[in-house]
Amino acid sequence: MADIVAVAGVPHTPGFPALARTDTAAGAELARRYAAVEEVVARADADVLVILTCDHINTFTPDMWPTFAIATGDGVRGPNDDVPGVSPTSYALDGDIGTTLHRGLVAQDFDPVALRGHSVDHSVVVPLHFLNTRRLPVVPVYLNGMVAPRPSAERCRRLGRVLRNALEDLPGRRIAVVASGSFSLEVGGPRMLPGRLYGVPRPSWAGTVADRLYRGDLDGLVAETTERRIEEAGTVAGEVLPWIAAAEMAADLSVAHMDHREGEGHAFAAWGTGRNG
Repeated sequence: MADIVAVAGVPHTPGFPALARTDTAAGAELARRYAAVEEVVARADADVLVILTCDHINTFTPDMWPTFAIATGDGVRGPNDDVPGVSPTSYALDGDIGTTLHRGLVAQDFDPVALRGHSVDHSVVVPLHFLNTRRLPVVPVYLNGMVAPRPSAERCRRLGRVLRNALEDLPGRRIAVVASGSFSLEVGGPRMLPGRLYGVPRPSWAGTVADRLYRGDLDGLVAETTERRIEEAGTVAGEVLPWIAAAEMAADLSVAHMDHREGEGHAFAAWGTGRNG
């Protein structure tokens, strides 16, 4: 039986890797926030990272848009979009775990696409840049948080449960799970901030999500995460769905770190074997 030894969640803003390397207070603070999550993941000594994320119409297209998809190949390249400060590179995939998860989902009445050769965008590359310092093999798992109709929050929670159960067929493996995305974020829409490429339409919703996750109230979070709430929170606010699936996969762990600040649309979080606050 495999062990889920850590679960983490971080935003994936494309400009963050470059910002974190600048000699500025904002850059240093951002680097510290990612490092606090990376410390929990590194301490868990995992041998593979399963990344739950939403594509941004870079890997998939509106003409071929899966509700769920899992990488089952041997390698992947990225980024396939612009991530300043991150050069194109290859990432090793754990195809055995990807195939096991795919089969497990199909056996439980999910119908994910099995990806055998694809490229990844900033939603995968940015978390790997900060959290995968040991260059572990990865398994991207995609949830449609971008294009309506999205899967419901309850279905995404069940996805997390089925993924967790499917991992039991992998004896001896140590798995870290990473949720990638924000809770309230407007990109390419009318609610962007003046002079910026983004907006945070519902910062109070982001605070609610972080608080529910910290208190372990997944029932409450799932009940509140309606399609209307997601639409109100921004054009890419469906990125909360991977977090819900990941939180379900963290059912046997405790919150080790939660960093959400008032006014932000995202959080930095980690679950592990001990609770630090």
